[in-house]
Amino acid sequence: MDPQQRLKEVGAGAKRAEEQGDDGLAAAEWRRYRLIEDATRDPDELLAEGIALSELAIELASQPR
Repeated sequence: MDPQQRLKEVGAGAKRAEEQGDDGLAAAEWRRYRLIEDATRDPDELLAEGIALSELAIELASQPR
């Protein structure tokens, strides 16, 4: 199935779940949405984002509490 169509379907399901007050299902559907969205992104962009997040985590972990 086309990724854009899958995004539309999963997004619609998440919105329905939100409207019905099913927060657990809505959260799961939004996670699916992000996974599908990320699968269509450029791998180098995802790698750069992961590296930036790792660097930030290292910086935060090294700060005194």
